[in-house]
Amino acid sequence: MRQGQRAPRTRTGGLRARAWWVLRKNRSMTIVEIQTTICTGVEKNPVANLRKWLNKLVDAGVMEAERVDDGKSTSNGSYRYTVRENLGPKAPIVRAKTGQVFDPNSGKIVVKAGADG
Repeated sequence: MRQGQRAPRTRTGGLRARAWWVLRKNRSMTIVEIQTTICTGVEKNPVANLRKWLNKLVDAGVMEAERVDDGKSTSNGSYRYTVRENLGPKAPIVRAKTGQVFDPNSGKIVVKAGADG
């Protein structure tokens, strides 16, 4: 390696960054599939964390959610999340105070197509 060069980054940061990485690769997954793929066991309540984040991305038009049958007789099923808009390698950030979705790849707030304001 030449001086000044750095090796490509092979690891991503937090739970949502890892989730975004696998969602971009697989295009469509359920929360359980995401959890079994990326969770290491040290995360606190990863399902609730991912569900909250993914639902905000659905509201912003970045993801699409479709209810699918999970094969359990007493269950209402689960949701399959599909990437509608691949924003880039950095995971979208949900801003806690405003609920807005920020795209760190473009530096802009994500606004759902056809939304006012």
